[in-house]
Amino acid sequence: MRAARWNAPQELELTEVDAPVAGPGQLVLDVAACGICGSDLHSYASGFAATPGQVLGHELSGRVREAEGVDGVAVGDRITVRPLTPCGACPRCLEGEIQLCEAGHALNIGYGTPGGFADRVLVPKAQVGLTVFPLPDEVDDRAGALVEPLAVSLRAVNQADPAPDAVAVVLGAGMIGLGVVRLLRLRGVGRIVVSDPSPARRAVALELGADIACDPLEQPLVDAVTAITGPGAGGRGARADVVVDCAGSGPALLDGIKATRHGGTLVIAAVHGKRIELNPTRIMEKELRVVGSLGYRDEFPAVVDLLRRGEIDADAFISHELPLDRIDEAFRLQLGRGDAIKVLVRP
Repeated sequence: MRAARWNAPQELELTEVDAPVAGPGQLVLDVAACGICGSDLHSYASGFAATPGQVLGHELSGRVREAEGVDGVAVGDRITVRPLTPCGACPRCLEGEIQLCEAGHALNIGYGTPGGFADRVLVPKAQVGLTVFPLPDEVDDRAGALVEPLAVSLRAVNQADPAPDAVAVVLGAGMIGLGVVRLLRLRGVGRIVVSDPSPARRAVALELGADIACDPLEQPLVDAVTAITGPGAGGRGARADVVVDCAGSGPALLDGIKATRHGGTLVIAAVHGKRIELNPTRIMEKELRVVGSLGYRDEFPAVVDLLRRGEIDADAFISHELPLDRIDEAFRLQLGRGDAIKVLVRP
């Protein structure tokens, strides 16, 4: 079968490899679609969490080809997969905080084990409701590949826990940020401000429910939020109740801190590739609640159901679809950050 191996920064090699074979408690999936994630871009560009020969790709859907002793699925079933594989035995897993698993990294699809930029992929620990989720007929393969990133968005919204009348700010309008926008709107959040330099992404954010989408290069974020909330205490900053960082940009995060009200919540859901210099006194003075949001805990079924009911439209997020033999072009499109929202690779 074909697989795209990462060998060095910005070097992917499409090559023939041995097809995986399912062992007990495992399944093999014929990959229908695999999305390019922001963390894939970090791996592609710099080698983040990757070693030479690694097959990347963890946002995937497909059809079961083999299943060995996996209850609840059969050959031919369409599924999506939770690629971050909990060990089930460490203290965090035993507490139910499986997103914080301390020992399961070697089984993570696309990082520890070969990922979805291939014709087939092995699910090393296949358990329905934990790592494997059947797709209803209403959720096609393209939408199935969005379940993973949308689960990341839903986790960030759950971590923010906004009140219905909240003013929420979303930093970054890539796939995760746009998912946060849609989920905040579905939750009935009062007003939503998005900050992103891409006109195409800002336009999609408005379609998905944002009230204001500002270009931080043209309009300071604090000014945009202040226009809604008024100035912050002492005339400094603004009064957003919740800020969700999906940008991974130091300047954006610093603006987000300024835009958050005293006693507000800042959720960091982005991977930051560079160190940030900040004054933690601002966090102390405002008594901000700063919360990390890592992947997902139990959000997959809720996302599948939202897609099934049509409350999330996959077409709003998918900007490009390319075959596996154009994997380099697909990565360059996603890395370009122009009009690309979600680029899907279709083996």
